[in-house]
Amino acid sequence: MPDNRLLPRATASKASAVATAMLHRLADRTLVTEAAQNAAQTMGRPVWEPGGSLYAGAAGSALAFGYAARACPEASDHWWAEARDWLRLTADSTQDDPVSFPSLSNGTAGVALAVAGSDPDGRYARTLRGLHSQLAEQVVQYGTPGERGLAFWDYDVIDGPAGILGYLSLHTADSTARRVATRIIERFVVDWDSVDPRTGDDRARPGRREQDTALGELHTPDWTPWRIQRENYPPRQAEHEFYPYGYVDLGLAHGIPGPLAALSHAWLAGLRVPGLLEAVRALAEQIVAASQWGDHGRDWPRVLPFDESGAVAPHMSRRSDPVYCYGSPGVASALLDAADALDDDALRAIAVEGFEAALRRRQDGSPSLFPGLCHGDAGFLMICLKFVTQTGSTAARNALVGLVDGLLSRCDPRQDLFVQNHVSPRDAMPGSPLASATEGTWIDSPGLLEGSTGVALTLLSAATAVPPRWARALLIN
Repeated sequence: MPDNRLLPRATASKASAVATAMLHRLADRTLVTEAAQNAAQTMGRPVWEPGGSLYAGAAGSALAFGYAARACPEASDHWWAEARDWLRLTADSTQDDPVSFPSLSNGTAGVALAVAGSDPDGRYARTLRGLHSQLAEQVVQYGTPGERGLAFWDYDVIDGPAGILGYLSLHTADSTARRVATRIIERFVVDWDSVDPRTGDDRARPGRREQDTALGELHTPDWTPWRIQRENYPPRQAEHEFYPYGYVDLGLAHGIPGPLAALSHAWLAGLRVPGLLEAVRALAEQIVAASQWGDHGRDWPRVLPFDESGAVAPHMSRRSDPVYCYGSPGVASALLDAADALDDDALRAIAVEGFEAALRRRQDGSPSLFPGLCHGDAGFLMICLKFVTQTGSTAARNALVGLVDGLLSRCDPRQDLFVQNHVSPRDAMPGSPLASATEGTWIDSPGLLEGSTGVALTLLSAATAVPPRWARALLIN
C-alpha cells in the first residue's frame, strides 16, 4: 500500500495502481510503436519517436521507468530493467541520427536527465560525464540574438538555455556541468540584462533594484530587452493576428518565467555568479508587474503585447487557460522558486495568491480537453502538489484530492494507453486526414509532455512520498 502523506489512503492506492498499469502498457514497445504510428498518420507528423527526445521519445520513457523504480520498491528491479532497456533504445536510435542540440526537448540535456534518472548505482557515470562534455561543446554554439532579434528559443525551458540550466543545477558536483551552468548564468545575467538584444547597444540593466526594496513599491519595468519581434514569432496564427507589433512571452514553457525558475534553481543549488541573485529579483519584479486582476484574483496573460508606437499595451493582452505552459499556474510556480532563492515571504505570498486564483478559475470553468502535462490536467496537478508541499496553502491542499480524482476519471483501461490527447485541425500538417477535418479528434500519444507517460508519472507522484525529481524536465520541481 502506498505510503503517502498528502492523499487519503484509498485515493493514493487507486492512483498508484492506475499509474503502474499505465506504465506496464507504456513498456510494451509494440503497443507504443503502433499507437505512435496511428497518431502520426492522423496528424501527418510524428508525435513520438524512439530517438533522443525527452518529451516525445524513448528518453522520456526511461525517465518514467526510473521514477517508478524509486516509487514502487516492491517492483524496483523490474522498473530499473525497463529504464535500462529504453535507454538502450535511445542510444541505438541516435547512432544514425546523433543528438545535435543541447535542449531538454530533443537534445543532450534531455537525454542526460533521462540517464541520470535511470542510474541508481552509478553505472552510467561515464556516459553522464560524456553527455556533460557534449553539452559544453553545444552550449558554446549559442550566440547572442544579435541582428535577428530575440526569439523565445534564445532563453526558454523547452528548447533553450533555461531548461538546460535547470538540468545542470542538479549536477553541480560535476565540474563540467558546473562550468556550463555558470556560462549560461553569465549569459542571462550579463548579455540579456545589460545589452539590448535587438541592437547590441549597452543599456542599463532592466528592472535592476536594490535587493531589499519591497515588492509593494514596484516601478514600471523596461520590457524592451525581452521583446520578440514579429519575424521571430512561433508558427502560430494567433500571435500574428493579435500581436502585430511584438510581445513579451509570459508563459513558463516559452517565456521569461523560465529563466526566472532556472536562475532560482541555480542559486538554490549553490551556484554563485555575480549578479545572479539581483537578476532573480529583477525578473521576479517584472513578472509581478505584468500581472492583472480578474474575477478570480491575480492572473497573468499569455503575453504582454506592444502597440504600434512601441509602448507596452496590457489592454491588448489575451487571457490564457490556467495551465503549466502558459497562464498563472506556471508563472506562480516560477515565482515560488524565486521566493525560495530570495527568501522573500512577500513574493511567496504573491505566488500563492496567483495559484489560488487559478484554482478558483479552474473550478468555475469548463472541463479541460487535455489530460497531459503541457496544457492539461496533469500539469495543473503537478503544480498543485508543489504548492501543497512547499507552502501553507489550504486551498491547494483542499483541491488536491479532487484534482487527482479528476485525472483518474480521464483514465480508461479500454484505451490502449489509458488516456488520449485532444488535437485540432490546426495542429496537423497540411494534407493530413486531420487537417481536412472540421473538428478535432483524440489520439494515443505515448509521450512525456503531452501524452500518457506524463499522466502516469503525475499520478504516481501524487500517490507516493518519493520526490518527483523527474519534474525538473518542466522546471516545476
